[in-house]
Amino acid sequence: MADIIKSDAAAAMAHKASSLGQPRAAAGLQGMGGTLPSLSVRAAGPGMDIKWEEFNYPACFPLIHFDIAELPFRLRKTVRLLNLSFLLVAFICALNLVDTVVLTGMAGLPAMWVVQSLLNLVLLPTAQFGSFYMAYRGLAASDLLLVHRFQFAQLALCVLGVVCATVPYQCINGHLRLASTESAWGEVPSAEAFGAVAVIVESMLWMFSACLGVLNLAQVRRVRVLPSTSCAYNSQPAML
Repeated sequence: MADIIKSDAAAAMAHKASSLGQPRAAAGLQGMGGTLPSLSVRAAGPGMDIKWEEFNYPACFPLIHFDIAELPFRLRKTVRLLNLSFLLVAFICALNLVDTVVLTGMAGLPAMWVVQSLLNLVLLPTAQFGSFYMAYRGLAASDLLLVHRFQFAQLALCVLGVVCATVPYQCINGHLRLASTESAWGEVPSAEAFGAVAVIVESMLWMFSACLGVLNLAQVRRVRVLPSTSCAYNSQPAML
């Protein structure tokens, strides 16, 4: 009988000790957690608020909010290609301006060509940037209207890219300029050589831009855009 009482008492003490030890262990873990560096995981895709009002892109002149990490993984490749189209058009127009300035100095081209090239540098990347934003915002916010607008805008920009790659008009160096019997750069051999290289490079880049635009159009059309009920994407789209 005494053995039974001793065993029961030991069991009760063990139970009490374990019940008291649990909060102490929890408190110990909390204390350890306070000394360890805090870790945070950034959520991606639906469920993560997109702060459209925080403008951060382009870096040189922020006009929109753009963060690829806020998108679902299935949209990131498409949006990267859309952004590449904008960057490519901006690069081509900047290259054309440099080529036009150099050729104006070498062959005495009209100064108006430089002005036209500068206008192209302002207008064409802006149009491509607007197309990119319509697709990005439409996909992120599941806005069917913006997605449809993007498709029309991108189709027009693809046609424009083919025209710039083919037809020579003043500062626009379409590849048909090489087939012309009259040189656009006078009789200066160095200007002719530089101009021929400029035509080849610019026309190839414009054609690549048009092909990339067609690919982007196909990629966006393949995405199944459904109206979203998530509060993360329900902010009103900007007027374009």
